[in-house]
Amino acid sequence: MQRSLIRLLALVLLPGAIPALGAQPEAGAKAVPEAVVVLDEVDSESATFRVVRVVSNLEHPWAVDWLPDGRALITERGGLMYLVDGSQSTALSGVPDVWAENQGGLLDVAVSPDYGESGWIYLTHAIREEGKGGTALTRVRLEGATLVDREEIYRQTPLLEPNYHFGSRIAFQEGGTLLVTMGERGQRRERLVEIPTAQTSVGTTVRLGMDGSVPADNPFAGKEGFCPEVFSYGHRNQQGMAIHPQTGAIFQHEHGPHGGDELNLIEPGNNYGWPAYSYGDTYRGQKPIGEKTGPGVTDPVKYWDPSPAFSGMAFYTGDDFPEWKNDLFMGALAHQKILRIELSTDNQVLHQEELLRGEFGRIRDVAMGVDGYLYLLTDSPNGALYRLEPLPVPE
Repeated sequence: MQRSLIRLLALVLLPGAIPALGAQPEAGAKAVPEAVVVLDEVDSESATFRVVRVVSNLEHPWAVDWLPDGRALITERGGLMYLVDGSQSTALSGVPDVWAENQGGLLDVAVSPDYGESGWIYLTHAIREEGKGGTALTRVRLEGATLVDREEIYRQTPLLEPNYHFGSRIAFQEGGTLLVTMGERGQRRERLVEIPTAQTSVGTTVRLGMDGSVPADNPFAGKEGFCPEVFSYGHRNQQGMAIHPQTGAIFQHEHGPHGGDELNLIEPGNNYGWPAYSYGDTYRGQKPIGEKTGPGVTDPVKYWDPSPAFSGMAFYTGDDFPEWKNDLFMGALAHQKILRIELSTDNQVLHQEELLRGEFGRIRDVAMGVDGYLYLLTDSPNGALYRLEPLPVPE
């Protein structure tokens, strides 16, 4: 019943839908333009679908997630966050201050799995203090059109000068823990800290309790000289992370330098090599990287050259595309596509398929909606949220 009601909310946006009589946007809100079918029919290898634009006029959106009632939360890198329902989009107040420069700003948004009880929404954002910056994790609650109970529960250490490579994806594990990717903040070029190491949280995945505490079973907890929050290290700039819905396996992709974008299976305590090792090439004028792999380095599940520049990641868990069940979907900025990946039971890539290449520009995020549809978010001054719907469309 709840799924049907959420589907109904989604269908309010379909072309030809009749808005509620007399409905007007609330103060501080703006009407959402009627949803538009932008691609009538797309044939993939195993399914046929159409693409519907459901939200437009977004300025460099970065992430999307949904409340249990079907309303969407969308972040813009410049520092705005919107609450979107079937008729209007409301800019929320109470958003944390962000360092909105270059790749920094308001980044990921993730609704807590226990939202019905706790009300927590988690955000990542770039912060800057005394000329140095990094990635912070903040949690908030939603009260009307205002974010309240704002609490910064973690920040990357140390803060550094560069304004790029913030990482910033959030994923929730069973048992009340969460993972956050921390980019390496350009530390191959800048070398303000020595990496790869678990002695800082630069270029790492951190694992925290829902309140920002450090779980006692973290791989470096209790080890002198190490950051106890670090779960894995040797990463460059991981802008996609998802947890397999059946096995709990943690997958991330990360940007390589000049080529060498990686899909990684994240294991506790492992070193993924950057910047000592990489499957990518050196940018012109920089010191050579060296070997692709080495002792003690965990190799990627797969790497790509040239770089698709992946961003956003989700496992398909809906019912409308049974052929895609538990397949991994990744967005791409440079190649302007989504990639569907079939995985084996031992987490190897069996097959990959390109979808929608060049149709919508830079894909910043890929996400599963609570309505069971797959969504993609485009990164541009006029970005948009799109929905993939099966053909024929379910009644």
